[in-house]
Amino acid sequence: MGRRRNKHQQPFRPLDLDRLASMPRAVSRRGQTYQVQHLSAAAKTYVCPGCNHEIAPGSPHVVVWKTEGDYGFDFGVEARRHWHPYCWKGGASS
Repeated sequence: MGRRRNKHQQPFRPLDLDRLASMPRAVSRRGQTYQVQHLSAAAKTYVCPGCNHEIAPGSPHVVVWKTEGDYGFDFGVEARRHWHPYCWKGGASS
């Protein structure tokens, strides 16, 4: 039987804040302002608008919506989209 490693003797790894759930924050892209929120797990299956592939339940992902939609804030929130983190960082936006 192998020995268990002591986690306190491992080298320090900085916390990756992008992988944790977050409060929405404003991000500007292509002249538009979006609210971006990182979630640690999807509650159901979504389709990523960046790659058109599914985001499986339990997968970390990014929720994005325009700060002010064409018809006001409520419309912007209703138009929110769920992205793979990699796809959102790639720069595509809809």
